[in-house]
Formats: sequence, structure tokens, C-alpha cells
Amino acid sequence: MNFKTTLPLLLAIAAPSAFADGPYVVGEVTHSNLSLDKGTFNKALTAAGATGLSSSDDGSGTQWRLQAGYKFNPYLAIEAGYIDLGKADYKANFAGGTAKGSEKAGGLDLAVLGMYPVTDHLSVFAKAGMVTAKVETKLTSTTPALTYIKDSSTEVRPLIGAGATYTVLKNVDLRFDYDHVSGLGKSGKGGKMDDDMISAGISYNF
Repeated sequence: MNFKTTLPLLLAIAAPSAFADGPYVVGEVTHSNLSLDKGTFNKALTAAGATGLSSSDDGSGTQWRLQAGYKFNPYLAIEAGYIDLGKADYKANFAGGTAKGSEKAGGLDLAVLGMYPVTDHLSVFAKAGMVTAKVETKLTSTTPALTYIKDSSTEVRPLIGAGATYTVLKNVDLRFDYDHVSGLGKSGKGGKMDDDMISAGISYNF
């Protein structure tokens, strides 16, 4: 292979890293759907003497996330930031009283993204990483002697996800993410909860 043949080949191999790498930031609005294990709260109330118990939970809410990343080439990036993972609310009625509880979480995440450019404007990706989340648990009752829980813990949980980016301006992309975090919380307090998040926002490439 002579020099005239080798040089174009080397330039073609180097081109993705030379023209597509660099730092970026992402700001997104996130809608979370937390599945709370309300059985743990139910058990705490019945163990304290509540009878005729009926309960419900709601883990749907809108939060935000902010990420900073570095794209090594069109196929690989790493990013980190803060995610508000949302809040799950619990309500219960029982003979002689009511109770309210909640579990909320948020923290720092770190993820590796594997990307694939579909067109010049559209790229899809899958990601895997972890979240260091602070989980706060509360349960109060209208009968003070019945039960009271307040707990806070910091946990490291796995994060997996997928998404897409679409270039609308030279340095600006629309971005869409789906993320899943499982096992947030303590089994003996508010119980474990899983979080499914859908996010949409803007990525700015420097």
C-alpha cells in the first residue's frame, strides 16, 4: 500500500474523533413514575394497631435534570450530573384516623453512552451507569401514638436508559431520554421503589 492510498484511509479513520468530539451540557424536564411498595407503610400502621386500613399511592410527577458530558467520537460519550428522581406520596385511611407518607429521591449520576448516528442530524443511544441518591422517607398519622417514621439514607443504585438527539442548530440538539432506576429506599422503612423517567430538553455542544 503506497502513501497516496494510505493517507486518505488514515484521514477517514481519524475524522470522527477530529470533528465530532468535545464537551456538552444537557438541561431537561423529566416526568417520573415511581412505583412505591406501599405494603411497608401498611405493615407499619397495622403493626401499630390500625384496623380497617385502606391505602393508595401516587408516584407521578415532573422534575428536572442537568448533565455535563464529553463525546469522544460519534459512538462513545460519558456524562454526569444531577437528577431529581421525584417523589411518591402515600395516603391511608383506617378506623379512627388517617396517615400520610412519602418517599423522595435525588442525586448525582454517572453514565457511559453508546451512540449510533442514524443520519447527519439524528443519533440514538443506550446508556448504563449509576446514581448516588439521597432517599428521604416520612410517615405520619393523625393518631400520634400510632406510628411515625422519618428516615434518610444515601444509596448507590444502577441506572440504565436509552434516547435520541436531533440537531436543530450548529451547536444545539434536541434530546430525549428514558431512564430506569430500581431498588430505591429501605425495605424496613418506606420500602423499595423503582423509577421510570421520560425526559426532554436541549443539549449544547461546545
